[in-house]
Amino acid sequence: MIKHEENRVVVEELLGLALDTPTARLMPKLRKYARERLDSGYPNDQLYADFMAASDQISERDVEEEREDAILDTMDFLTGWCAPEARLY
Repeated sequence: MIKHEENRVVVEELLGLALDTPTARLMPKLRKYARERLDSGYPNDQLYADFMAASDQISERDVEEEREDAILDTMDFLTGWCAPEARLY
């Protein structure tokens, strides 16, 4: 079970990546972040929920649509809603 504090930290880290990374480099950074979290034993379903929370917060801000799209695309990689070679689980 992941502690609530760790959830908050992950969401904050995701928001930092989504807001501070140039859009052209955002997708690879989010994939790498997700892969590292999964490899460290962080549960896939919790990581998906954290990405959803970050997406919700990003959608409320006046930022480029590509930033939210990158988060949503990474969520697809976490669930397998993508090409088999792009899956992160």
